[in-house]
Amino acid sequence: MRPMIHTLMLLVLTVFWGPVRGDQTKPELDDLFNALQQSDDLVEMTELQNQIWFHWYELPEQSAKLQPIFDQGMQALHFGQPQVAITQFSRTIEAAPTFAEGWNRRATAFFMVGDYQASLTDIQQTLILEPRHFGALGGLSMIFENTQQYDQAIQAEQLLLKLMPQNALIKERIEQLKAKSREAGI
Repeated sequence: MRPMIHTLMLLVLTVFWGPVRGDQTKPELDDLFNALQQSDDLVEMTELQNQIWFHWYELPEQSAKLQPIFDQGMQALHFGQPQVAITQFSRTIEAAPTFAEGWNRRATAFFMVGDYQASLTDIQQTLILEPRHFGALGGLSMIFENTQQYDQAIQAEQLLLKLMPQNALIKERIEQLKAKSREAGI
């Protein structure tokens, strides 16, 4: 599991030291993330996250013709067909490698089939393109939890907490992970 620890360290460095922004440059995103960081209301945070997801789901204008392929992948995920989703997201990524959500959704599909290493690789690429990607950070935490690397899961949650410092659910999850770590004797 050492590669996972190295991956986490690279992700931490990526989040804090100026990665490329890829296609995640819509001006609305900065305002939404600022509001998300300032909010202390869970309902408002959910609404802000949904608005961010809305922007993330949309391919850049120059790659708009790929939207139906990406949407087919999303539909496959929704209907529990991760292999179909992997194929569609791979097609999207091949044609639009700077589209962070393609990488993130393929990471989700890999997670669903239990391929955590492939999921980690795609999460890493997602965070290089969009270091504020709370979905990717949440996925990272889940992988580490499922592999009983609780301290690394906590670190991923702490990165999430930097995006949403008032989110009580993240704080609660960190405490749950700390308890699991203690129980496991880690």
